[in-house]
Amino acid sequence: MNRIRPGAQRDVHSLAWHPRIVGRAYEAGGGGAAWSDDGGETWQPADAGRDRHYTWAVAVEADDPAGWYVSASTGAFAAHGGGDPEARIYAWRDGAWSPLAGGLPEPLPAMPYAIVTTQGRLFAGFADGQLWASTDRGASWHGCALEGDRLVRINALVYAAA
Repeated sequence: MNRIRPGAQRDVHSLAWHPRIVGRAYEAGGGGAAWSDDGGETWQPADAGRDRHYTWAVAVEADDPAGWYVSASTGAFAAHGGGDPEARIYAWRDGAWSPLAGGLPEPLPAMPYAIVTTQGRLFAGFADGQLWASTDRGASWHGCALEGDRLVRINALVYAAA
């Protein structure tokens, strides 16, 4: 257990703050995911329903502080070792994680290193350069065709409103 920040992961890979709820934070780490209502002073584990505990990317719904997403794999070597990460993207709903599929390969052949959400849309960038999108909060997905040189890897995504 982390004695400085009770309940927090020791190996945090991704951290997100809710854009409208002061003090609400979310983290994805090597041992799972957690959330905080007090600016990160204390953390509540959020691992129910997820069969993969090595979490990497995190994204949160702006209109719903209870709606958030993580990417996860079976372990660090699986996620980053160049083999099959057996990865999934999960949605937090009703106090537990649900794996998202709806057109995504099952399990994912590359680790989702980046997730971003806005206005019911969800985007995932993968370790092999693929970009996938959902217009219905992860219920269905499609691969995005990108112009120009092939991307080798996607490490981060950001949404900027026009």
